[in-house]
Amino acid sequence: MDSKLVATALVATSLLAAQAVAGGTTVRAPLACTPGAGDQYFTANVTLPAEAVEASTYTVRIDSAPSGTISHTGLRYLHDLATDYVLPRGATYVAGSARIVPGTGTANVTPGARVWHEAGMLHVLLPGTVENGSSYTPPSVEVQLKVAAAAGAKLPVKLSQVRATANVFLLGDMKSSCDPTPKPYVLGTTTVTKAASP
Repeated sequence: MDSKLVATALVATSLLAAQAVAGGTTVRAPLACTPGAGDQYFTANVTLPAEAVEASTYTVRIDSAPSGTISHTGLRYLHDLATDYVLPRGATYVAGSARIVPGTGTANVTPGARVWHEAGMLHVLLPGTVENGSSYTPPSVEVQLKVAAAAGAKLPVKLSQVRATANVFLLGDMKSSCDPTPKPYVLGTTTVTKAASP
């Protein structure tokens, strides 16, 4: 067993197993992982408006689904599952709006889960523990954005990176990161429109 590949294999397995959930648009982004593992994907349902009026505020929601069983020889557990998103430049973050949606996600990853905005990025961290042979469902996240661009502008929300740490027998923690191809990967786009004439 190449122990350095354990973390990547398990991150990729959990991402690949996720299936679409109701609502939003299902997005499947190809991933390139370090250490390497081919044919892996990030799957999520992304809900955001196709159009938003100039100076209006709108909500982006990202839902994930069950990972399926995560099992690998030598694995003890996964922890510190993290995802980074790039927010659109033509919109501003509404202070305090990033949140974990209550009642979503499984009990093994929701305790201590947090989402925050920093320098145009939305960061999600799930510090919980996913034991070998079990599964998990990440909680859904929401963020509000205020349109700052003129009519006709495109406001894409993008995936930047997915990371996790696998705790492996004898070797301890092994970190893995997966970047979408291309990076960043557009998950959904809102087009800015003019306000209706009075």
